[in-house]
Amino acid sequence: MWNHSNEDGQDHSCAGNPLPQSGLYVLKHKDLDVAMVQIDMHTGQIGYVLAVYQPEELPAGISRDGRSLPQWWALRAIPDSRGGLRQVLSRTGVPTSQALMLRSYGLSLTDHYWMQPVERELHWEELNFFKNVFSDELGSMLTDTETQMSGQDTPGTLALSPSSSVNGDMKKKWVIKDGIRCLMKVSGTYYGQQAVNEVIASRLHERLKWKRYVRYQIEEVNMDGKIYPCSLSPLFTSEAEEFVSAYQILMDQKIPNDTSLYEALTARAMELGMEEEDVRSQLEYTVMTDFILSNVDRHLNNMGFMYDPKERRLTGMAPIFDTGNALFYDRDVIPHKRNLLELQVNSFCKREVEMLRFVRNGSQLDLDVLRDFPEEAEALLTGYTEMPKARAGEIAETIREKAEYLSLFYHGKKIWKRERYW
Repeated sequence: MWNHSNEDGQDHSCAGNPLPQSGLYVLKHKDLDVAMVQIDMHTGQIGYVLAVYQPEELPAGISRDGRSLPQWWALRAIPDSRGGLRQVLSRTGVPTSQALMLRSYGLSLTDHYWMQPVERELHWEELNFFKNVFSDELGSMLTDTETQMSGQDTPGTLALSPSSSVNGDMKKKWVIKDGIRCLMKVSGTYYGQQAVNEVIASRLHERLKWKRYVRYQIEEVNMDGKIYPCSLSPLFTSEAEEFVSAYQILMDQKIPNDTSLYEALTARAMELGMEEEDVRSQLEYTVMTDFILSNVDRHLNNMGFMYDPKERRLTGMAPIFDTGNALFYDRDVIPHKRNLLELQVNSFCKREVEMLRFVRNGSQLDLDVLRDFPEEAEALLTGYTEMPKARAGEIAETIREKAEYLSLFYHGKKIWKRERYW
């Protein structure tokens, strides 16, 4: 099913390459020397930024002195909250997720940055994951979707993998299917609903004829002898374009107390090359579609921009992705009617309904094309999970109720005021 052989026939593992003793690394942008850093070889953390050679080549949003590089580096790593991470670190003999990432030189499929130890002469062309095929060994451990490590695997010989630099709490890994790099996300809890939610979101965007979204498809994986749904989505970056999160471009910014995070993001994006209408259009669309799907987790790291490293500017909004934490996937009791206006979210506001304040009067979705969308969502949930039909029906009903609330909003109702509409 998956192709993991090397396209160039080379061995891209770390075997036989002992970790450097000095802890001195050069942050590279492809083959350009950007900065010199000191890394703690136990924790994998950047301790000091010793020099910045080419400030214009620093990651977008990072100030020219590079002071935020340690924070930027930490955000590339798998978060400690990721399920199963402790076990993986124990099995590989690596103490932290940042140290694990360093074993693959910090290489990613998000951008073109990596760390070169000063003791070695390495080259982007030979290492990068956009061209070179990578092992599934680490990815399988991180997702529990394959066999255990073989007896020949020992700490220090783990093959290079972009799966060591994918953030987020849900279990995930990069795979290669039919020559295309895809992100696989899988969950053995909540009926595997998070994976199906990604496909439901894709179908929503398709109906609304929105162009900038990641297209997810459902596949199945074997975890501990049981079949679970997983989502599969194609890579949307390339050797010509990088992804920059909204969080990253605000990392070094001081936001005035009288300015909302939403407006601060819009202004900063414009400073870095975006047109205001392009930013507002997608942010407003995202707010409204997240509202319909009750997505409670649209934070600054799962939205962002495309970046052209040659022009050194943002060139467009990144496609909408990561809508798994939606449709009450982790709720025992599904809320309805007025309770749907009390949802707490991790985003620009604390209450979901307050997010609609950012939507201008002229921005509306064609709700008519969504009339039978609740039924489609229900069919996807019952077709790909073992969720009880009654629960899937309740979830589908929330989509219908949310669309009705959005229609009231379009007609001038300030639904965040908790007025009675039913």
